[in-house]
Amino acid sequence: MASAALTERDERWMQWFRTESDKGKTPQERILNMFTVLKSWFESDGFRGCAFINTAGKEVGDPEDPVRQIAKMHKQKLLDYALELAEQLNVEHPDDLARQLLILLEGAITMSYVMGDGGAADNAQDIAKLMLERASSRPEIANAFP
Repeated sequence: MASAALTERDERWMQWFRTESDKGKTPQERILNMFTVLKSWFESDGFRGCAFINTAGKEVGDPEDPVRQIAKMHKQKLLDYALELAEQLNVEHPDDLARQLLILLEGAITMSYVMGDGGAADNAQDIAKLMLERASSRPEIANAFP
């Protein structure tokens, strides 16, 4: 996949992912929605895993290659979105929560594609719920949890 096509896919995919995830009313709902959105993607006819990992992983060994840089930028955008939501929760370490959410998102994509695990998004969402429940036990955000 050429760099231009990958860049265009990044823009289109991120817009779709954010728009669908942002349908939740609270940051918690938006975070959990990320996994619902992934599940709908996994169940679509066109699901072939992550184009960014697929392309960067099998075609490019050099971390400075433009394709790898585009893949890195895409993952950074996902991390930035997760951080934006985590910051809205007023948790003590939103950057840690965002990185954990990114690992859940990426793990769900990998498990669904590579392992054919139809429940990967649901499993990742269950873990995210536990993380949010733990975070909600902090007094400053307890009232924000639905």
